[in-house]
Amino acid sequence: MKKLFVAALALGVVLIGSDVKANITDKEPSKDHSYVENDPASIIENYIKAVGGKANVEKIKNSVLLMEAEFQGATIVIKGISDQVNSRMLQETSVMGNVAQKTVLVNGKGKISGMGQEQELTEEMVTMLKAQTYVFPEMHYIDLGYTMEVQGTEIINDEDANKLIITAPNGMKTVEYYSVASGLKLRTSSDAAGDITYMDYSEIDGVKIPMRLSIKNPMLPVALEAKMVSMKFNQELSDEDFK
Repeated sequence: MKKLFVAALALGVVLIGSDVKANITDKEPSKDHSYVENDPASIIENYIKAVGGKANVEKIKNSVLLMEAEFQGATIVIKGISDQVNSRMLQETSVMGNVAQKTVLVNGKGKISGMGQEQELTEEMVTMLKAQTYVFPEMHYIDLGYTMEVQGTEIINDEDANKLIITAPNGMKTVEYYSVASGLKLRTSSDAAGDITYMDYSEIDGVKIPMRLSIKNPMLPVALEAKMVSMKFNQELSDEDFK
């Protein structure tokens, strides 16, 4: 049972930290974001085109997702809400009906709770979470104060992928890999969150969403595969959804 809750807790940490969660030693990122082939701006632009285009992405104001992962015969359930209009987000990871971890950001304040404990998030952590109020945060990296740098290509899942270093305002970094052929995001990697590989993109309301995530993390004894159960856009949300 303890291992099960550790896995659920780790899964919550991984997904919350998938944007910018690790200290990676690289050269100082370039701050020139003018459009050039295979520069950061063009890679992000190609990604937005690949998932459905800017017009379709901009129609999405919020999302409510439900995912499941199996671990030692038990089901871990992940619920996530991103509300970019009101700058709110929630992520809840539960196992066997018990909440292992919940992270909430509302009115510029955040808290994380689980296992009978609750902690207010620091201003720095709140800033880090703001990206997750967006359904497609990639479009807002520059506005959020992130810098980006391309560091060549690597093979990810038998595909050539552009390697993009994302640096948050506080200097924390993560690596994102985008398919050269399709433009879709294939993987997110960091020392703290491990590797999240995105698979089986399917179209929902005009945009493509990965239906499966493969998650490898030092806290997890084995790789977990999370499957999308449902993804809904532009829902009627209330304050109760973020409690």
